[in-house]
Amino acid sequence: MDIEKFKINLEDPKATYSDEEVEWLLDNIGNSESKIRDNLVCNSFGSGFFEEKFTFDQVKYLINQLQKKNLLYYRINEKKVATLTRSFTCLLWDLIIRTNNDKHSRYYQVLNYNEEQQIFEDLIKYLANEHDFTGFSEKYGWVHAIAHCSDALADSILCDDFDQKMVDDLLASTKKMLNKVDKRFIDGEEYRLADVFVNGIKENKINSDSFVNWIESFAFNPYSDELLEYYRFNNLKSLLQDIYVKLNSISLIDPNVKEVVEKKFNSEY
Repeated sequence: MDIEKFKINLEDPKATYSDEEVEWLLDNIGNSESKIRDNLVCNSFGSGFFEEKFTFDQVKYLINQLQKKNLLYYRINEKKVATLTRSFTCLLWDLIIRTNNDKHSRYYQVLNYNEEQQIFEDLIKYLANEHDFTGFSEKYGWVHAIAHCSDALADSILCDDFDQKMVDDLLASTKKMLNKVDKRFIDGEEYRLADVFVNGIKENKINSDSFVNWIESFAFNPYSDELLEYYRFNNLKSLLQDIYVKLNSISLIDPNVKEVVEKKFNSEY
């Protein structure tokens, strides 16, 4: 494949892609070389969707292949290079979700109702099942599976058909992930995850009572001698503090949420 042509296409807002080139982009979605994966493939997908360089049929092909190959769960029991495919599949789903929900996009409603519902459900389950919490890797560059999944979910929750059951499942999946994470987030994962909650609250899909109950359901001991317990407590603390700041900045912080965050995560520690 002509790599230079992909680079040229990135700079040309009127560029188009052949079917073979679209297939190559998908085949390299988890390429171990960050210069290929990040700078070429990921950016090509971004410009392809936002500048509408793909045909409608090519986007349908991408959707079909993502689902047929189940790339969101690609070698789910493996870490490192295998995670790259899962992580960057999240970003491609995010592009599809955003443009599918944009009335001004060429790809508006490219997903049918059942496809959209399945993607939402798959992303929610993936958040609970991913076990590679690497942010940045010296070898592979950005891995960021949790952050990328959060990006996709932050746009998903804005969609009309992201219903209350999905919100409940999202809260359960997020709790499961936070309860099993094996390190302290250091690459901004919790801030990307916070955007899911902020969007949900802005759209009146996460109400204050259910959010407060969710916060209080955690039982991390910040004084535990176990380092993992300490990491998990502080991941949750950072997540809630970022949600607090973001909601407060737009005057949407509920008094009950404000009270529980300040009491449990600011005053005491």
